Amino acid sequence: MSDDRADRDAAEPKENPWVALKPWQGKAQGLDKLLLFIIIGVPLIYLALMPLRPWMLVNAPVVQEFINGAKTSIVAAAAYARVGEIPLWLVIVAGFIGMAKLDWAFWLAGRRWGDGVLRLFAQNERQLKRINQLKKIPNWALFLMTLISRCPGVPGTLVYLVAGWTRMRLSLFLVADLLGCLTFTLIWTFLGYQLGEAAVDILEVIDKYALWLTLALIVGIFAISFFKEYRKQKKAAGDTAED
Repeated sequence: MSDDRADRDAAEPKENPWVALKPWQGKAQGLDKLLLFIIIGVPLIYLALMPLRPWMLVNAPVVQEFINGAKTSIVAAAAYARVGEIPLWLVIVAGFIGMAKLDWAFWLAGRRWGDGVLRLFAQNERQLKRINQLKKIPNWALFLMTLISRCPGVPGTLVYLVAGWTRMRLSLFLVADLLGCLTFTLIWTFLGYQLGEAAVDILEVIDKYALWLTLALIVGIFAISFFKEYRKQKKAAGDTAED
């Protein structure tokens, strides 16, 4: 009997923890891979470019604006605009595009993957129930959260995922997102134009720690979720073997 069970267990393929963790159902489509790259890969690219940030702030702040819409790059470009080296309209346009260009992807990921997004952020049943409460957030509250998502300390990417997951209308999301990006672009531009290098120094410190905290949060969530799923499957396999 035990030999038959052992043969049956050997014949059954062991589930990869990543399969249970992935937010989509079935085989990943090209769009799923693109969205996952934007959510995880793009922040890693930004991190890889960090050694170039000091040079870009001095020599190519507008380019850095287009790349990541960083507050420090907008402030630096605005400081150059004050002395006439960069057109002020270009500072605003570059900052706005840099901020808003990928936000739609997080909304689409939440909309496309639905409850599968919970696998990335819920580590236990209690957290699962708390996150499910987000479905009850009214549209006006989500609109305000999206509007202020560019404020330092607000986890904008999570706000965008929740907006899509709760099926907030794309038109409403885009209005709030684009309005928020424009508002904060104007705020950072004003600071840079008025304060110059002093504002750059202050925001550089804020930006540095915010980037590390965000990256640590993303990596930590995926690592904890993966190993938790791995332990669960290992325990289930052990219980089956004992039976």
